[in-house]
Amino acid sequence: MKNIASELFKNALKNKERLTIKLLGDSITHGVGGTGWEQNGEVIVHDVAQSPNSYCWANLFRDYMQERYQATVINYGCSGTNIEFVIDNFSELVHENDDIILCTIGTNNRHKHFWQGEKPTRESFLQEFYDNVKKLHELFVQAGKLVIFMANIPASEENEQDGSDYWRILHMNDINDVYKKLADEYGAPVISLYDLTSAYCKEKGILIDALLCDGLHPNDEGYKIMFDLIVTALEL
Repeated sequence: MKNIASELFKNALKNKERLTIKLLGDSITHGVGGTGWEQNGEVIVHDVAQSPNSYCWANLFRDYMQERYQATVINYGCSGTNIEFVIDNFSELVHENDDIILCTIGTNNRHKHFWQGEKPTRESFLQEFYDNVKKLHELFVQAGKLVIFMANIPASEENEQDGSDYWRILHMNDINDVYKKLADEYGAPVISLYDLTSAYCKEKGILIDALLCDGLHPNDEGYKIMFDLIVTALEL
């Protein structure tokens, strides 16, 4: 099967003397859960700052790309954010010199807080998320940016349950399905880290919990596996 994401990425590397790669996402892109995570770097937007020295897939990817290719990797993952945040702050997160974007957003679109009104139906919530994914995709197209969407890794069974202050309406597999639908309907390049990580766990005979520090964020081993899966998926 044709690997659209890999072809897009490798062509970008080939056609630019020095490639600028922007990483967008939530806390799993930001690096929460990895050793040394601390917001002690450049301010990204509002009060969110980079964590340039933590152990996470994004910093492993940055070091790998910058050591082996003519590339600059900038991590603009912002903890606690959802797809609406990326849409609303698009001009502050995506810059003119960004050549290609890896975007992994949607983990925090699984739930809705009690105080925002009546509980929506699963179907309406799912449609709302898909509409926003299409909207974000269109923003990248309008800005002339190459983008590869990545559906995030699974969470633990416990994390997928309702919490004390929110309804967990969607689950990580739903977020994965939405991105695969985007790929089917619009030909958008998508890497399913959900599927790849699930296959890895099955092959190794382990639960996803073994790769997570708190049921959601990867531990150091989990981040290393994510990095390996991404580099393999991009055929680097």
